Amino acid sequence: MKAKIGDIYTMYQKRLKRYTACQMIKVDDEKILCLGLDWTGEEPLRADQIDGLAPLYKDFMYWERRICSMYVEAEVPDNYQYVGNIPPLSNEDSHTYGSWYYGDDIYYQLLWQKIPEKRRRAFKEAMESEEETEIAGVKVKVCSHAIWDTNIPFDSAFALHRLPCLSSIVCENWHPDLLEFLRSNPFIYELTLLNHGQKSLDFRGTSVQRLMLDMTGLEELWLGEEIEQLLFQNEGVDNCAIHAPEDGNLLTLQFIGEYCSHAELPDLWGLHGIRIKDFDLHCLSEVHPHLKELHLSGAPGNLRNFSAVREFRELTDFSTYDLFGFTADDIPTPEQMPALIWFWMTSLPEDAAKMAKKLWKGKKGMSMRITKARKPEWLAQNLDNPFRNWDGAEHIPASAAKKAANQYRKTRSELLKLAAASDPNAQNQALEAVTSYTQTFNKMGFIETEERDEIYMALCGILDVLPKCNISKDVLIDKFEELRDF
Repeated sequence: MKAKIGDIYTMYQKRLKRYTACQMIKVDDEKILCLGLDWTGEEPLRADQIDGLAPLYKDFMYWERRICSMYVEAEVPDNYQYVGNIPPLSNEDSHTYGSWYYGDDIYYQLLWQKIPEKRRRAFKEAMESEEETEIAGVKVKVCSHAIWDTNIPFDSAFALHRLPCLSSIVCENWHPDLLEFLRSNPFIYELTLLNHGQKSLDFRGTSVQRLMLDMTGLEELWLGEEIEQLLFQNEGVDNCAIHAPEDGNLLTLQFIGEYCSHAELPDLWGLHGIRIKDFDLHCLSEVHPHLKELHLSGAPGNLRNFSAVREFRELTDFSTYDLFGFTADDIPTPEQMPALIWFWMTSLPEDAAKMAKKLWKGKKGMSMRITKARKPEWLAQNLDNPFRNWDGAEHIPASAAKKAANQYRKTRSELLKLAAASDPNAQNQALEAVTSYTQTFNKMGFIETEERDEIYMALCGILDVLPKCNISKDVLIDKFEELRDF
């Protein structure tokens, strides 16, 4: 749908379980300035109700009081309901860009207003404070938003009450009173919990919205009422029963590498997978039939039974990145996925990319981006290349990414040939190959810790696949360490 200045739309807010509304106050061919309105209702907004509408102002958490508006894509989503048109309720501009408005801000504003005024006032005062307090013998600014127990080695979590506007905690150690503290603090919305050693955890009664959790050894997990995201911090499948409000209807789950289907979450809202090597979509829709979001990112990796994505009839958002193993025949049609309004695929087989564009281009209300279509020859050369992630990285020149990938292929090929040839001079030739490998990266001036580790691990990966031969892998590593200047 194309919007006009003054148009008012109504849409459903899943957490409020009520309808909200917005107005288009600036419109051009590329973007729309969308204004959130201070209105909710059990039924969609009607045309006879629009005369008394007002802009939504927000001041929850770290926001200073300001009007709720942002620039969004020019195409109005299909699940927006047109109500009517009145003169713009605001002429203020915005420097915020985001996704289409669904009333999240009014939800968070109402949550904020439920907190006792005295605590809200203390929060705002702490934000502006230059004072310091002391926790575990370490001086900490009262205005601190986040704390890490490796930097501030607190014993009791209740010591954190000295930080009135604290909202994010990272724990690499278990604190027995942590859960009790969380239930006493309405501002902690983000928690990272690692190495906890617990078999059971219960976050009910807390305000945690975003939970980054080490699932190792965990057998039972209860999530709190405000939970929005559960992000696994360990690779591999878990063996945990996850209890979420409304069977996961408000929850997005993110896994790393492998996923163990959680049948106890039949109404799961979103599923995100990262660093995927191999993922099978077969039967996933039977476990999570009401999934609305599915975002999958490869290591790179392969998607098996890709065509099964069409079984998700309620899916609105779907994306893949660096995933292969499917063809043009697997791409679903708009008729098969009628609810889809956000469709992004990056780094995928060329024939699949062409088919996706052919089938979905021009669908009204659709946000679609199909980029980095990969030819068969590219896949053959790069799918297992550890430097392929450098391609497209903002801080890495395209020429350097190409050189790194080429050097990896060359070094791997040379060392494998030398290992198989039983040449008495193989060690010296292998040293020359490693020297050439190292010098290639010595010439690249952007290399930091992450890239340095990738270069080292790539070489180790080559050496690990060499068969037993008269080449000393330790000597080659020593040569690399001797020559590298990054």
